[in-house]
Amino acid sequence: MNARNHLPTVARHSLEALLVEGRMPLDAALQLAHGLVRALDDQHATGQALGPFDAASISVDVLGHVVMKPSLRPDAAAPELGVGAVPDLLSDLHSLGGVFYRLFAGLSHHEASRRSGGALVPPSRFNPTIDDALDGLVLTLLDADPMERPYRLAQVDGQLLAVFAEMGLEPAASAVSSWVAAHRPVAAPAPQKVVVAAPKVGPTRRAAPQVKWVLEADEEDEPSADEGDAAWEGPVRFDRWAMASAGIVAAGLCLIALM
Repeated sequence: MNARNHLPTVARHSLEALLVEGRMPLDAALQLAHGLVRALDDQHATGQALGPFDAASISVDVLGHVVMKPSLRPDAAAPELGVGAVPDLLSDLHSLGGVFYRLFAGLSHHEASRRSGGALVPPSRFNPTIDDALDGLVLTLLDADPMERPYRLAQVDGQLLAVFAEMGLEPAASAVSSWVAAHRPVAAPAPQKVVVAAPKVGPTRRAAPQVKWVLEADEEDEPSADEGDAAWEGPVRFDRWAMASAGIVAAGLCLIALM
């Protein structure tokens, strides 16, 4: 959600990802090419070149809006940038020609050159619906000599509008919007979070605490040695007197018996 205007954010998709199944229909490709020219013209209105770009660095949303960013791929750069030239309008036009080739032919101009033995062939070799005017525009944009390319984006737009007129079309973003909506990549489903239930543990029987009985003598109550002797003195003396008395009685009984 866009916090500024409270509108939902529209997802953008890489043009390369949208073209993974092949080329766009010619009418939608022309509409998108027109949108690319306008977006590049807005960039140049700031006084700075965009720099090398390709289909992978261009994003399109379902409303047909285009966002262009520089690409880090070496093969996206114009030939003169490889020998130290500074990016400018003419090098940007070369990148635009590469994107046009990808749109109209269904493959990059590098791949097309490899298939044809090194020579750049017109996109109509791979798409018979393209006429000579569109072939000439794309090949001119991709010319290795910067001086052979158009000098202004208005020239490129004018030639596109001429092709529009021949086909009875008018610039509109609806064709691009419909095509993007039908070919946008399907988002991968979000991984489901697997919750593993903890194993159920039954009530555990706690072991009875082991009680150690320790008999400790109370220092205060423990009798001393002297107190022990005194405690047993009475009973010991009583036993001695009892034994002596019993002996006397027994002796008396014996004397009586003898008499």
